[in-house]
Amino acid sequence: MKKIILLLLLTPMLAFAEAPFKQGTYWEVTSVEVHPGKFDAYIENLNDLWRKQMDKLIKEKKVVGYKLLSNVHAREGEPNLWLMVEWKSAGDMLDQPDEYWDKLMSDMVGSREDSAKRNIERGELRDIMGSTLVREVSFR
Repeated sequence: MKKIILLLLLTPMLAFAEAPFKQGTYWEVTSVEVHPGKFDAYIENLNDLWRKQMDKLIKEKKVVGYKLLSNVHAREGEPNLWLMVEWKSAGDMLDQPDEYWDKLMSDMVGSREDSAKRNIERGELRDIMGSTLVREVSFR
């Protein structure tokens, strides 16, 4: 009888057993369609401002790292490049006030006019297909 009572008491605790995975950092993944013949120019463009922004965010400990992934055999409608940013936390990405991002851009680019000019230049090199926020999962 004691064994049955003990088993009944422990059963709810078994339901809360540790998950078979661990949740990790958040990744922002941006899908990019680089225009034909513009891949090298777009990478050069990223190596200028985007890379500097990422390095500054790493220095401020908001971003863990970043990657570029090229789609080796992109099919019709698929991106041919992904920009991946690993954030320390979702809050470091989502909970920053607009003033923080405005100051970051001002420090990196200068005026709004300069920023608008750069956006037009990038638009001639690529189209952003979309962006998503994912969370890394690993086995225990």
